[in-house]
Amino acid sequence: MQSHLSLKWVILAATSAVVTYVIGILLNVPLPWVYALYGWSVVASIWMTLRILKDPYSTDKSFDDYFYQDRPDIRRVGKE
Repeated sequence: MQSHLSLKWVILAATSAVVTYVIGILLNVPLPWVYALYGWSVVASIWMTLRILKDPYSTDKSFDDYFYQDRPDIRRVGKE
């Protein structure tokens, strides 16, 4: 099943579900609602993870070569 939502909207929906769950706990909403919010946040997080892993975007950049390129004190200078 292909999702018609862009990856940005999937991440936004999952993050909103988790934030709503946390706010629900802080506001002392009724316990059945907290359970429902928790269930939805887990489903949304799994949906987001699967959507990110199945995203067709690829790059030729490697983690070792491009991670922390903005920090000269920990940047990799050359391949060893």
